[in-house]
This record gives sequence, structure tokens and C-alpha cells, in this order.
Amino acid sequence: MTKEALIKGAAAVPVAAFVAPAFAMDSIVEALPSTSLSLEVQFGAYLAVLLGTFLPCLFLINLFISTETRKAGAEDALKDEF
Repeated sequence: MTKEALIKGAAAVPVAAFVAPAFAMDSIVEALPSTSLSLEVQFGAYLAVLLGTFLPCLFLINLFISTETRKAGAEDALKDEF
């Protein structure tokens, strides 16, 4: 291939995009996913639900335990003073 042929071919690519119709499908129903495919759950969805549930719950449990521990420590410190 010569350099001129390569340049002419590259220049024809944008023109081909305008010539082709924007939506050249026989039916939109053919493009839709089937019922069995649309009901399949992917592994990433399971992971997102599990991590999105357990991580905030573990954070809140940890926060509660540390708060109660600080309260108990403060009460013990007050009892020791008197």
C-alpha cells in the first residue's frame, strides 16, 4: 500500500459514518435482552450487596462498642477520683 492510498482510505472513513443510517435494525425487539438473560444476577451484584450491607454494619457495631468502652472508662475514672 502506498502512502497516498492510505491517506485516501483514512479520509473515506468519516464519510462512511455519515452515509450509513443511524439506526439500521429491522426491529427494536430483536435488540432487547431476552427474559432469561435479563433475570440473571451477576457476581458483582452479589458482591455489591454483601459489601454494601456488611461493611456499614460492621462499622456501626465497632463504633457502638468503642463508644460504650469510652463511657465505661470515663465512669471508672470518675469513681476512682472519689
